[in-house]
Amino acid sequence: MFMYLSHPLDPNDLAWPGEPVVEVTRCTDVCEETPFSSFISKVPNHCGTHMDAPRHFVKDGLSINELPIDYFCHKDVALLEIPKGEAEGITKEDLEPYADILSKVSFAFLRTGFEKYRTEKPKIYQSEGPYIATSAGQYLSDTFPNLKGVGIDFLALGSPSSRVPDAENPKNCHRAILGYYTGRFTTVIEDMHLSELPKGAKVKQFFNAPLRIVGLDSSQVTCIAEVE
Repeated sequence: MFMYLSHPLDPNDLAWPGEPVVEVTRCTDVCEETPFSSFISKVPNHCGTHMDAPRHFVKDGLSINELPIDYFCHKDVALLEIPKGEAEGITKEDLEPYADILSKVSFAFLRTGFEKYRTEKPKIYQSEGPYIATSAGQYLSDTFPNLKGVGIDFLALGSPSSRVPDAENPKNCHRAILGYYTGRFTTVIEDMHLSELPKGAKVKQFFNAPLRIVGLDSSQVTCIAEVE
Protein backbone atom coordinates (compact mmCIF):
# COMPACT_ATOMS: atom_id res chain seq x y z
CA MET A 1 0.00 0.00 0.00
CA PHE A 2 1.28 3.44 -0.94
CA MET A 3 0.52 6.45 1.27
CA TYR A 4 1.07 10.19 1.04
CA LEU A 5 2.98 11.43 4.09
CA SER A 6 2.87 15.08 3.03
CA HIS A 7 -0.01 17.51 3.36
CA PRO A 8 -1.49 19.13 0.25
CA LEU A 9 -0.26 22.69 -0.21
CA ASP A 10 -3.27 24.76 0.80
CA PRO A 11 -3.57 28.58 0.79
CA ASN A 12 -5.71 28.22 3.92
CA ASP A 13 -2.98 26.51 5.95
CA LEU A 14 -0.74 28.24 8.46
CA ALA A 15 3.00 28.84 8.17
CA TRP A 16 5.53 29.96 10.78
CA PRO A 17 4.04 33.06 12.47
CA GLY A 18 4.45 36.06 10.18
CA GLU A 19 5.67 34.05 7.20
CA PRO A 20 3.74 33.88 3.88
CA VAL A 21 1.62 30.96 2.72
CA VAL A 22 0.81 29.55 -0.71
CA GLU A 23 -1.13 31.80 -3.09
CA VAL A 24 -2.97 30.46 -6.13
CA THR A 25 -4.36 32.71 -8.88
CA ARG A 26 -6.38 31.47 -11.82
CA CYS A 27 -5.23 32.92 -15.13
CA THR A 28 -7.57 31.19 -17.57
CA ASP A 29 -10.36 28.64 -17.60
CA VAL A 30 -11.74 26.52 -20.39
CA CYS A 31 -14.33 28.47 -22.34
CA GLU A 32 -15.15 29.45 -25.91
CA GLU A 33 -12.50 32.19 -25.92
CA THR A 34 -9.76 30.18 -24.16
CA PRO A 35 -9.39 26.43 -24.73
CA PHE A 36 -7.24 25.73 -21.64
CA SER A 37 -7.05 26.19 -17.88
CA SER A 38 -3.99 27.75 -16.18
CA PHE A 39 -2.86 29.09 -12.81
CA ILE A 40 0.00 30.99 -11.23
CA SER A 41 1.17 29.65 -7.88
CA LYS A 42 3.34 31.54 -5.36
CA VAL A 43 4.96 28.93 -3.11
CA PRO A 44 7.16 30.19 -0.23
CA ASN A 45 9.61 27.35 0.24
CA HIS A 46 9.21 27.02 4.02
CA CYS A 47 5.48 26.46 4.30
CA GLY A 48 3.64 23.15 4.25
CA THR A 49 5.50 19.85 4.21
CA HIS A 50 9.04 20.85 3.31
CA MET A 51 12.61 19.70 3.75
CA ASP A 52 15.28 21.84 5.38
CA ALA A 53 18.69 21.41 3.77
CA PRO A 54 21.79 22.76 5.56
CA ARG A 55 21.85 26.00 3.52
CA HIS A 56 18.70 27.10 5.39
CA PHE A 57 20.85 28.01 8.44
CA VAL A 58 24.44 27.38 7.31
CA LYS A 59 25.92 29.97 4.93
CA ASP A 60 28.23 27.48 3.20
CA GLY A 61 25.95 24.47 3.65
CA LEU A 62 24.50 22.33 0.88
CA SER A 63 21.28 23.52 -0.73
CA ILE A 64 18.38 21.21 -1.54
CA ASN A 65 19.58 20.78 -5.14
CA GLU A 66 23.13 19.90 -4.06
CA LEU A 67 22.14 16.96 -1.87
CA PRO A 68 22.83 13.49 -3.31
CA ILE A 69 19.76 11.58 -4.46
CA ASP A 70 20.02 9.14 -1.53
CA TYR A 71 18.64 11.92 0.68
CA PHE A 72 15.35 11.47 -1.18
CA CYS A 73 15.08 7.69 -1.68
CA HIS A 74 15.02 5.33 1.30
CA LYS A 75 14.61 1.60 1.86
CA ASP A 76 15.61 1.48 5.54
CA VAL A 77 13.05 3.55 7.44
CA ALA A 78 11.78 3.59 11.03
CA LEU A 79 8.73 5.04 12.77
CA LEU A 80 9.57 6.20 16.31
CA GLU A 81 6.80 7.05 18.77
CA ILE A 82 7.90 10.04 20.89
CA PRO A 83 4.76 11.68 22.34
CA LYS A 84 5.08 15.42 22.99
CA GLY A 85 2.69 18.23 23.85
CA GLU A 86 2.76 22.00 23.60
CA ALA A 87 6.26 23.55 23.67
CA GLU A 88 7.88 20.23 24.64
CA GLY A 89 11.24 19.25 23.18
CA ILE A 90 12.44 15.97 21.72
CA THR A 91 15.69 15.52 23.67
CA LYS A 92 18.77 13.37 23.33
CA GLU A 93 17.40 11.25 26.17
CA ASP A 94 14.22 10.61 24.16
CA LEU A 95 16.29 9.31 21.24
CA GLU A 96 18.91 7.24 23.03
CA PRO A 97 16.62 4.18 23.51
CA TYR A 98 16.31 4.07 19.71
CA ALA A 99 20.06 4.25 19.04
CA ASP A 100 20.27 0.76 17.57
CA ILE A 101 17.41 1.51 15.16
CA LEU A 102 18.76 4.93 14.19
CA SER A 103 22.15 3.42 13.38
CA LYS A 104 20.57 1.14 10.76
CA VAL A 105 18.13 3.41 8.92
CA SER A 106 18.54 6.27 6.46
CA PHE A 107 15.32 8.01 7.52
CA ALA A 108 13.24 8.13 10.71
CA PHE A 109 9.74 9.46 11.33
CA LEU A 110 9.45 11.07 14.78
CA ARG A 111 5.75 10.89 15.63
CA THR A 112 4.72 13.06 18.57
CA GLY A 113 0.95 13.03 18.01
CA PHE A 114 0.90 16.82 17.77
CA GLU A 115 -0.44 16.67 14.22
CA LYS A 116 -3.98 16.46 15.61
CA TYR A 117 -3.83 20.18 16.41
CA ARG A 118 -3.26 21.03 12.75
CA THR A 119 -7.02 20.78 12.14
CA GLU A 120 -8.42 20.80 15.69
CA LYS A 121 -6.57 23.87 16.99
CA PRO A 122 -4.51 25.40 14.16
CA LYS A 123 -3.34 28.41 16.18
CA ILE A 124 -1.89 26.06 18.81
CA TYR A 125 -0.27 24.03 16.03
CA GLN A 126 1.25 27.22 14.59
CA SER A 127 2.45 28.89 17.77
CA GLU A 128 2.93 26.28 20.54
CA GLY A 129 4.47 23.29 18.80
CA PRO A 130 7.15 20.88 20.04
CA TYR A 131 10.74 21.15 18.86
CA ILE A 132 13.89 19.09 18.32
CA ALA A 133 16.18 20.19 21.15
CA THR A 134 19.76 21.20 20.41
CA SER A 135 20.97 18.13 22.30
CA ALA A 136 18.85 15.87 20.09
CA GLY A 137 19.86 17.58 16.87
CA GLN A 138 23.54 17.35 17.70
CA TYR A 139 23.09 13.71 18.75
CA LEU A 140 21.43 12.80 15.44
CA SER A 141 23.93 14.61 13.22
CA ASP A 142 27.03 13.49 15.13
CA THR A 143 26.17 9.89 15.96
CA PHE A 144 24.43 8.34 12.94
CA PRO A 145 26.35 8.81 9.68
CA ASN A 146 23.86 6.72 7.68
CA LEU A 147 20.86 8.78 8.84
CA LYS A 148 20.01 11.15 5.99
CA GLY A 149 16.92 12.73 7.52
CA VAL A 150 14.13 12.76 10.05
CA GLY A 151 10.48 13.76 9.60
CA ILE A 152 8.31 15.45 12.21
CA ASP A 153 4.54 15.79 12.63
CA PHE A 154 4.65 19.38 13.88
CA LEU A 155 5.19 22.74 12.22
CA ALA A 156 8.94 23.25 12.54
CA LEU A 157 11.97 21.75 14.26
CA GLY A 158 12.28 24.94 16.30
CA SER A 159 9.22 26.17 18.19
CA PRO A 160 7.97 29.78 18.13
CA SER A 161 6.46 29.35 21.61
CA SER A 162 7.52 31.87 24.26
CA ARG A 163 7.48 28.98 26.75
CA VAL A 164 10.53 27.36 25.18
CA PRO A 165 13.82 27.95 27.10
CA ASP A 166 16.08 30.61 25.62
CA ALA A 167 18.81 28.05 24.89
CA GLU A 168 16.35 26.14 22.71
CA ASN A 169 15.52 29.03 20.42
CA PRO A 170 14.78 28.16 16.76
CA LYS A 171 18.22 29.34 15.59
CA ASN A 172 20.04 26.99 17.96
CA CYS A 173 17.74 24.06 17.18
CA HIS A 174 18.26 24.42 13.43
CA ARG A 175 22.00 24.98 13.65
CA ALA A 176 22.56 21.89 15.80
CA ILE A 177 21.04 19.42 13.34
CA LEU A 178 21.93 21.15 10.05
CA GLY A 179 25.70 21.13 10.58
CA TYR A 180 26.52 24.69 11.65
CA TYR A 181 28.93 23.59 14.39
CA THR A 182 30.59 20.46 13.00
CA GLY A 183 29.71 20.21 9.31
CA ARG A 184 27.91 16.91 9.98
CA PHE A 185 24.20 17.23 9.35
CA THR A 186 20.85 15.48 9.24
CA THR A 187 18.10 16.97 7.08
CA VAL A 188 14.60 17.51 8.46
CA ILE A 189 11.17 17.30 6.85
CA GLU A 190 8.82 19.57 8.78
CA ASP A 191 5.01 19.46 8.99
CA MET A 192 4.64 15.85 7.84
CA HIS A 193 1.40 13.85 7.72
CA LEU A 194 2.21 10.88 9.96
CA SER A 195 -1.09 10.35 11.76
CA GLU A 196 -2.39 7.67 9.39
CA LEU A 197 0.70 5.48 9.52
CA PRO A 198 -0.30 2.30 11.40
CA LYS A 199 1.51 1.85 14.72
CA GLY A 200 4.45 -0.49 14.19
CA ALA A 201 4.15 -0.10 10.41
CA LYS A 202 6.88 -1.63 8.28
CA VAL A 203 7.88 0.94 5.67
CA LYS A 204 9.31 -0.83 2.62
CA GLN A 205 10.42 2.34 0.90
CA PHE A 206 10.03 6.09 1.25
CA PHE A 207 10.47 8.89 -1.29
CA ASN A 208 10.53 12.62 -0.57
CA ALA A 209 10.83 14.38 -3.93
CA PRO A 210 11.62 18.12 -3.80
CA LEU A 211 10.72 20.92 -6.19
CA ARG A 212 13.98 21.25 -8.11
CA ILE A 213 13.96 25.04 -8.39
CA VAL A 214 17.44 26.47 -8.94
CA GLY A 215 18.65 28.70 -6.11
CA LEU A 216 16.50 27.42 -3.25
CA ASP A 217 18.03 26.59 0.13
CA SER A 218 15.21 24.12 0.89
CA SER A 219 11.97 22.95 -0.70
CA GLN A 220 8.53 21.50 -0.39
CA VAL A 221 8.65 17.72 -0.77
CA THR A 222 6.03 15.24 -1.88
CA CYS A 223 6.36 12.32 0.52
CA ILE A 224 5.22 8.84 -0.50
CA ALA A 225 5.74 5.63 1.49
CA GLU A 226 5.10 2.02 0.64
CA VAL A 227 3.81 0.34 3.78
CA GLU A 228 3.22 -3.34 4.46
